[in-house]
Amino acid sequence: MKRINLLLIITVVFLGATVVLSGCKKKADTTPVVTQVVGTASFPAGVSGDLSNAKASLYVGLTEWQNNMPVKYVAVKGAGANVTFAITDILPGTYYLDVWKDIDNDGNWTVNDFVGWYGSGSIGSPSLTPFQVVSGGTYTANVTMYIVAK
Repeated sequence: MKRINLLLIITVVFLGATVVLSGCKKKADTTPVVTQVVGTASFPAGVSGDLSNAKASLYVGLTEWQNNMPVKYVAVKGAGANVTFAITDILPGTYYLDVWKDIDNDGNWTVNDFVGWYGSGSIGSPSLTPFQVVSGGTYTANVTMYIVAK
């Protein structure tokens, strides 16, 4: 009889705990989901220039790039011929990227400006490469910089 009562008590306690715990909700993960593009902008070896105050810009299409209409841009971090950037809190999607220091502040690529883009090509014929950024993902894009010549 004692054995049956003990077994009954253990069963009741177990079932009661199960009911109580099933009503508890797991604490939501409050870690922010950051969707971002990070990278570097650098002059090739032997080329000097100060990239401080350059801006890294994201574009949704080549037309927007040609018209200098970024969806988001940030100032680079650092100084000298090698700098870094992090464009955070962006929507998932396909983007194009450039880095530009408008030396004379005229709003156009002109002589002595520092320019670079994610892709290939030359200063006279840049070829931007589109890339995908997924939700919560980090895309790394490294950019070679050039100096606009006469």
